[in-house]
Amino acid sequence: MHSNLHKKAFKNGLLICNGHEAYHDDLADIFDNLYIIDPYYQKQNYLKSIEIFIEYLKKNNISSNTTKIIYSSGLEDKKDIKEYLDKEFFICGNNFYKYTLLSNPYNLDKKLFRDNILLPDVSKTFHYKYISKKKNSSGGLNVANNLISSDIFYQQFIPGNTYSVSFLSSKKDTHILGFNQLFVVKDNAKYPYLHAGAITLDIDYEQLYHYIKWINDFSSMYKLNGFCSIDYKIYDNKIYIIDINPRLSGTYKLYKKRYENLIHHHVGLISEKLLSVSNEYYAYITLFAKNDYVADETIFKIKDISDIPILGETIKKNMPILTLNFKSNDKTKIMTKIKKRIKSAMKIIDCYNIELEYE
Repeated sequence: MHSNLHKKAFKNGLLICNGHEAYHDDLADIFDNLYIIDPYYQKQNYLKSIEIFIEYLKKNNISSNTTKIIYSSGLEDKKDIKEYLDKEFFICGNNFYKYTLLSNPYNLDKKLFRDNILLPDVSKTFHYKYISKKKNSSGGLNVANNLISSDIFYQQFIPGNTYSVSFLSSKKDTHILGFNQLFVVKDNAKYPYLHAGAITLDIDYEQLYHYIKWINDFSSMYKLNGFCSIDYKIYDNKIYIIDINPRLSGTYKLYKKRYENLIHHHVGLISEKLLSVSNEYYAYITLFAKNDYVADETIFKIKDISDIPILGETIKKNMPILTLNFKSNDKTKIMTKIKKRIKSAMKIIDCYNIELEYE
């Protein structure tokens, strides 16, 4: 919990996420008391069941009358907790009903789609040109080439790089924050599509005019609020919608540096036009454990890192170890930095390499 004697905009906030560092300081500036549930960082998983979660609320005197919920990740398959929060608390951004509905893009109104913006085909049975996905998958987790489970579907594989667009929605309008390319881990047999970072891109907005209009139509139809993002691919001059994230997501850490008071807009504290404060390129890379790894002081030999584990902590295989952060005013230089620092980090910690293809 973070507390401060100075008067803040709100009394209490509860942040729920897998990895809280990107949001902590921004939220601590506007909440008198900031409570955090982070299964990646805390030894006890307070999201394991609805009973454990409610006990956590009671133990910390977290009241629905004075507390706002800020959500990023961790509740993907926790239907009972999401329903409880929607019923009892104010949710910053989009409520969990809307989040659950839109997280499956196949729930979208068919009127939204057109010849050049569409969804990949789906199948109930496995096909070699399809990938398997869990219905609540996000960030490339539970996405594979043949996942055996009762809660999966098969989605047409679209070749090429994966991109995302980050945007901020309100009752007034939708503001495009920027476009990004997503990176994935390399040679991970269990999670071959695991997201492992992103980089901001130069985009000709005129070329994507129809897509930007589509985002505005989508946001208006579902009355979106706050920070959102959409993952997509471009193939054969068509845009394929892969995932929709009506919540805070990884690319927030890119745009908090480009825009002033971004979190203030997300929680509804201010509604004025966003002020851009930087035009630099930003990127981050999440390094995942290739085998069980015990964190020690050698990680501090790696420059400009965040989401740092507790020394002595065992990070299980395929879990995130830490994040590398980058910025540059030159897109070629930032990619050179990324390649160099991943290579250097791999000499210090036992982690997966990253698949880097830059457009």
